[in-house]
Amino acid sequence: MTTIDPSLGAFLATVSLLAPEQFDAIRVNGRRMGPARRIAARKAAKLSASEFSSLDKRVRDTIQRHDAELGRIGDGALTAAINDTLLAAHAVGYADRLSDEEYSVLVAPFVEAGVPVPPRQLRP
Repeated sequence: MTTIDPSLGAFLATVSLLAPEQFDAIRVNGRRMGPARRIAARKAAKLSASEFSSLDKRVRDTIQRHDAELGRIGDGALTAAINDTLLAAHAVGYADRLSDEEYSVLVAPFVEAGVPVPPRQLRP
């Protein structure tokens, strides 16, 4: 079993500082890409149920703080922020399970919105 990459904490700290408009830009970028490629890349990480649960909790704890702000953007903004961040967190936290292309697909909506994303690092 691979352990979660420590750069995930830094990525989530960055995400916690995003403005609602940045989350909206990430949502638009993700929609433009479409779900198929992102879902396929996420599945390639092959997280166990406990790994997914832990990752999901970390992401939700990070994003829930923005509930009121995201609500002003519109319906579904909170859910989209959680889902988009969870997809990117798969890449950042478990980069060693993904190809370069899969990593890029998962973090692309953040990169296109100008959000710093840790480079893909393979651990020995």
